Amino acid sequence: MNKSGDSSMNDRSRMMLYALTAVACVIWIWQSAKEAMADGTMISTSNIIFLVCIGIAAVYCAANALILWWRQPSKEDAENDDAADTPDGTDTDTADAEGSEDDTDDDVETDVATTDADASPTTNRQ
Repeated sequence: MNKSGDSSMNDRSRMMLYALTAVACVIWIWQSAKEAMADGTMISTSNIIFLVCIGIAAVYCAANALILWWRQPSKEDAENDDAADTPDGTDTDTADAEGSEDDTDDDVETDVATTDADASPTTNRQ
């Protein structure tokens, strides 16, 4: 699961899925065009519409794969970001995560202590 709590794919997985879909569409276009040329139906209306639609899908998937590929940070950028997070360059992500668990336990105890059942007996309830 990611930070937002849903189990969606990460960008690298989506990029690979778009790229594979684009390749499959291009192969499908090639195969369909080859068969249409063999039986003489290359310029039929239904075949042209089919090839245009599959072509649009191939271009769309290839464009999205390229966009996701270009957005990926390089390995050097990721290392520089990690080193810039702390002054001495050490990784403190696990310490932050463990500290947050302790903080949430304190919040729960505080919330439980301030319920209506714990209110002082001098409160007028009508």
